[in-house]
Amino acid sequence: MADSWDDLVERTRGGDVTPGKMFGCEGLRTGKKFLAIWWHEQLVVKLPAGRLQELVAAGQAEVFEPMEGRPMNGWALLLGDVPWDPLVAEARDHVAAQQ
Repeated sequence: MADSWDDLVERTRGGDVTPGKMFGCEGLRTGKKFLAIWWHEQLVVKLPAGRLQELVAAGQAEVFEPMEGRPMNGWALLLGDVPWDPLVAEARDHVAAQQ
């Protein structure tokens, strides 16, 4: 797992990946689309639906609901000691492919 959000940003930024704000939270985007945000001291990443369901089934993530009862399609709130870097890389590739 990353040491902190700031460390993750430093490792991830560069090229098309830049920091920005989404929902008033710190985030990382590729182009104009966000791939990760730092929500209430937790990492949230944008992933394909199948991958999100795998992580939920394994107990490694929850479907991200910024407001109760309003899930955001494809966004995973990571839980516990899930390694951040590989999932952020997956999110970057997924979001970049949608542009």
